[in-house]
Amino acid sequence: MTELNDVVDDLTLPKNVKIETDDGFTWATEDALLVQLREAVSSSLNSGSGAGGSPSTRNVLDGDALHKATVITSQIGDWCHMAGMKGDQVTRDPVTDLRAWQAAFLARDEPEEFYIGQMRAWAAQIRAMVNPPKVIEITAPCPVCGEGSYVNDMGERITNPLALTYRPDSDHMWKNSKVLCRACDAVWIGGDAMEELADELNDKETA
Repeated sequence: MTELNDVVDDLTLPKNVKIETDDGFTWATEDALLVQLREAVSSSLNSGSGAGGSPSTRNVLDGDALHKATVITSQIGDWCHMAGMKGDQVTRDPVTDLRAWQAAFLARDEPEEFYIGQMRAWAAQIRAMVNPPKVIEITAPCPVCGEGSYVNDMGERITNPLALTYRPDSDHMWKNSKVLCRACDAVWIGGDAMEELADELNDKETA
C-alpha cells in the first residue's frame, strides 16, 4: 500500500527540489508531474493563438504532451469506473481523479502491481518530456571506428558523431550518462565507461 501511495503522490503532489544557482544550491517547489504535463499542453494550445503565435512555431514536445495527457486522463477515468465510481464522480482532471481512484481502489483490496507499474511508467515518460536530457557533441573522432563524421537521417554528412547524453539534475549524473557514436553505434554508459572513453580519446590525441 505504501508503494501505491508513493507513486500516486509522485504524480499528484508538488515536491521540494534542490536546484543549482550562481550562489550555490537552493530549494524550490516543483509542480506535481501531472500538473507539469497539463502546463505543457496549455503552452501548446496557447502558442498557436494571439499575436505572433502560428502553428509553425509550436513546440513538438507540447504536441507529444497533448497526446500523453489525453491517454493518461482517459486511462485514469477508466480506472475510476472499474473501481466503482459513478460517471458524475469522474472530473476528467487527472490529479483529482487519480486521488479519488486511489481511495476507491484501496477500499476494494485488489492487487495493485499493474497500477504501480503503469504509474511509474507515466512518471518516467512525463519527466522525459518536461525535462529532456542534455546532449553535447564531443569534438573528436570515434575511438572505435575512427570516423569524424556521420550521415544523418536526412542524408547529410555531419561532423562529430560522438554525442554525450546526460541529465544535469540527476543525483548520479555520470552514472546515468551515455555516449553514442552515430557513425558505428558504439555506446559507453555510466561513470566507468565515461572514464574509459576519456582515456581512449586522450590516447588518440597524444599518439
